[in-house]
Amino acid sequence: MTDEERSGEPVLKSHRWETAAGAPASLPTSSRWGAGTPRQLGGDTPKVIVNAELSAWRGHSTPTPSAYMIDSVKTPTMRGQGGQTPTFGAGGTTPMLGGTTPMFGGTTPMFGGTTPAAGMAFGVTPNHQFEGTTPVQSRFAGGDSQSAITANIEAQARKLEVQWRMKNKRLTEEYLDTILPPEFKLVEAPADYNPPPPEEPNFYELASKSLDVFVVNQSNDAAAAVTYDIPESLGEGMPQMKPQDAPVFEMLLKYHNVNPIPDEVLPSYLLMKNLFRIKNGDTNQRRIAMRFLLDKARIFGSEPLFQFTFHVWRSGILDLQEQHHFVDFVKGVIVRLQKEVRSSTKEIVHMMEVLLSAQEAAVREDGKDVLALLTRVVGYEAVFEAIKEDFAHVENGVRRHTAKVVAIVGYAVGPATALQIIHGMSLSPVALARQTSARAITELASILMHAITAELVELVPIFEKLLRDEPRVKREAANALAHVADATCPYGIEELTPLVHIVREECKRGIGTTAGPFVRAFGSLVPLMAPYDAQKYTSDMMPTLVNQFNTPEDEHRRVLLQVVRQCVSADGVTANFIRDVILKPFFDGFWSVRRVAAERKTAGALVETTVAISRKIGSTEILQYLVQDMKDENEHFQRMVIDTVRRVVRAVGTVGVPDTLVALLLDGAIAAVKQDESGLNRVVLEGLASICNSLGTRLKRYLRQVFDLIKSRRDMPGMIRMQAAELAARIAHTVKEAEGVLFLQDLGRSLFDRLEDDEVAVMSANIKATRAILVELTAAKYQPSVRELLKKLTYIIRNRNSNVQLNTILLIEEIATNCDEDVDAIQLQDLATKGLFELLDADRRETRRACTRTFGIIAQKIRPFAIILELVDNFKQDKRKIRICTAVALGAIARECGPFTVIPYILNEYKISEGEQVATIVQHAVLKAIRYIFEAIGAVGKEYVYPLIPLLVRALTETEIQHRRMAVEACRAMTLAVAGNDGFEEVIVHFLNFIHPNIVELLSRNETKISEERLKMVTAVVSFYEAARLVIGPARLLQYLLQGLFHPAKKVRDIYRRTYNMIYIVSPEALVPCYPRLEDDEEHTYARHELEVIL
Repeated sequence: MTDEERSGEPVLKSHRWETAAGAPASLPTSSRWGAGTPRQLGGDTPKVIVNAELSAWRGHSTPTPSAYMIDSVKTPTMRGQGGQTPTFGAGGTTPMLGGTTPMFGGTTPMFGGTTPAAGMAFGVTPNHQFEGTTPVQSRFAGGDSQSAITANIEAQARKLEVQWRMKNKRLTEEYLDTILPPEFKLVEAPADYNPPPPEEPNFYELASKSLDVFVVNQSNDAAAAVTYDIPESLGEGMPQMKPQDAPVFEMLLKYHNVNPIPDEVLPSYLLMKNLFRIKNGDTNQRRIAMRFLLDKARIFGSEPLFQFTFHVWRSGILDLQEQHHFVDFVKGVIVRLQKEVRSSTKEIVHMMEVLLSAQEAAVREDGKDVLALLTRVVGYEAVFEAIKEDFAHVENGVRRHTAKVVAIVGYAVGPATALQIIHGMSLSPVALARQTSARAITELASILMHAITAELVELVPIFEKLLRDEPRVKREAANALAHVADATCPYGIEELTPLVHIVREECKRGIGTTAGPFVRAFGSLVPLMAPYDAQKYTSDMMPTLVNQFNTPEDEHRRVLLQVVRQCVSADGVTANFIRDVILKPFFDGFWSVRRVAAERKTAGALVETTVAISRKIGSTEILQYLVQDMKDENEHFQRMVIDTVRRVVRAVGTVGVPDTLVALLLDGAIAAVKQDESGLNRVVLEGLASICNSLGTRLKRYLRQVFDLIKSRRDMPGMIRMQAAELAARIAHTVKEAEGVLFLQDLGRSLFDRLEDDEVAVMSANIKATRAILVELTAAKYQPSVRELLKKLTYIIRNRNSNVQLNTILLIEEIATNCDEDVDAIQLQDLATKGLFELLDADRRETRRACTRTFGIIAQKIRPFAIILELVDNFKQDKRKIRICTAVALGAIARECGPFTVIPYILNEYKISEGEQVATIVQHAVLKAIRYIFEAIGAVGKEYVYPLIPLLVRALTETEIQHRRMAVEACRAMTLAVAGNDGFEEVIVHFLNFIHPNIVELLSRNETKISEERLKMVTAVVSFYEAARLVIGPARLLQYLLQGLFHPAKKVRDIYRRTYNMIYIVSPEALVPCYPRLEDDEEHTYARHELEVIL
């Protein structure tokens, strides 16, 4: 057909790839990503050319890249859409019916299923060049994926454009001033400097080449993956959006640049916007969003609120912290809407019950709080209506959650209500529902604990029915009975007696794990029984339990251990019965299995049960069984044995143990310590120390063996040396009792030579052992002299390790307390002012307390005046840390030596510093010292309050805010010190008259933001109010606050309300007589006459 013959046909739209070679390219559109995605040739039908040379394939010509080969007649498709090749789901294939190429599967007979092109080998896909490479669609993609690809390309193109414009944006002078220091100067550009503007790339072409924009759909139902264009900012007051948030909050992306928002989507947009701020916002943004949604909750309605909340919750994008924020929001909505949330009860329950099985305790508590609040608001009927279908759910997890919800209902509205639900479900014809009711009793007992005792009368009939049910139901009922008995212990046996016979029969009838719940229930019932009944039932049941001691199942083994421990701990079970019936089978059945040590839970249960038996029969029989395994080659088993020996020795002692067994115990413990080549096994160290300490004077004959062990490990690697020093520190007191002074002296000399060890852990252990030896030997017998030891400590205290610092301070405290006559006062003073002084501000709290205590003791021993004069001079130091340490040291001296030794010096220092250049820092240091002094001495300082009033009043009237804040903190410390003493009300009121005006210290005229110092000032004032309440009572404070509570300025009202809330929470009943009287009007009655009744 010629071109003239074609002229009568309708003209088709020409495509870019139909442009002849050399022809000008088409003009770009107004938006590079606004144009449609170019169609691929694989989607069109080849035209049948009459005059062309026939192909080998039944007269059809092979498609060529000619610009005029596209037929204008649209080919019918399988889906009834024009303009597409009929396919079975694979896009871009040759038609099969009506003049199609006869090929199986509807594709051109080429390898790979591609259409051949002229000039190419068979099986090669034609490649047409048009402004870049054609996006190649996967052969798995259906025709519906074209729109997804177009959307992806457009989104990627927008993203690339945003990135390019951010990278090439012009740097303004304001922006450069913010990022460059002020030293940089502006230099004029050269006259010939004319850089070309950056060339803007074709973003659509770049996006088309990206592999990320193509969607591969493996099924027609699969959702297409979409790449979202997330802007850098969603607007003022909005947090940054994360990539995983985009599918959930797609509405925010769609309308973030739309103004105004259409009315039909405005409520949904506001809901999603504020939920997004709750999820990703900071504290202030989250508070504002939550307040907005709660204030508008009745306008939005409960169903839309919870619908959008559930949508975000179920998306799986919330972490633990964000879940907690949403839980707080749900609680706020329930509190605000009250009964209106009844329609969403089922959704709330299902959303929150999942949290009840979380690993984190805080998450479980969140779910419990919401469900309890919901039950109190909507009533238990609505909650039961939401969960009643789940009682017989096929999934065990759903039934477990349902049982927990029932227990929370009992916790919220009372156990009687929950028992009504449980009793009704226990009569259900469905076994799963009856099993769930038994599990609900378990959860209810775990929550209510001892409070379930009052409901035992109602529980017994339920148990009597469930314990005779089918196997899975009665096992769950036995487990519930065990929990109830544990919760009510030691009461409740009168009500539970009818169940003992049923449990005993099931224990004798079952074997292994099938009888495990009943065995556990029996063990929980025994501690509730009277002594006679406990002995009777234990004697009857124990042969059955003994036969199961060799069970290979770990879970059942733990149940047996728990039951044995409960039985032997009962009052009526005698020691002879335990020796005759339980002891030998117990060790043969449990202690003969080495692999038990590898199971932490089973090993712990075995150790606890063994210790419980030793408390009843003594330690001799137990140690005789265990001593032979103390040298076992299995490290885990040996550690378990030694740990058991240690706990038995600590619980019972070794008073009646024969000497031969003691020798074997020490030999086994020493051998275990020698086997520890790493020095990290704390169990063997504590085991040997416990055995030595339990022997007391009987250790005398074994001292040589123990100290040979310590000496042999002094020259080994660091951790072993530390272990030897730790052992010496633990047994020093017992060695002294066993007349081992010579051993301690020899060890003391050895440790003195090794005090300055290269490893700080070893050095700390050596100092600790030296202190223990010095405590036992005193200064008279310690070798070398205490004077030489103190000289060495002067250098060691400069070590920066916290453990070394703490142990050194404790050793110095021991020397200053008990050995002050053997050292020079000057040496102690130098050690206090140069060594201990710097540690008054240590990072570790325990170190600071020990240092403060030691500093005061040294000052008391050598007389404080010399140290005080040296400390007062530090008030003029520029370093803040030195001044703080000085104030702390003066507080320690005042506590140990009396306030009269310190207060005159600081009063004088405050007075004489006026007019000097350093007056500010000196006076600040004095005020801080007053604070620390009264915090240290407490009520002892009541005699020194009046002399300090003029100084504090003068400080409270200073213009500098920092000066006034320190004075307020000093007044607070003084107020707390005199609380509980009469006669200081006028002083506190006098201080309050000067401090109260500072409560509105918020914004000055030239400030737009509250400074950190002003926030500290407000906090100090509120703290003083809290202290003043203890002295003058809340009634007087209320008179200061009433006027500010109704101030027109919001910032002023906030701080007054914060202070009032603090007082109200602590003592609300004391404020009742102080509230002002309001006259009744026509609508309201304000009088509460019952509050004016005085009994």
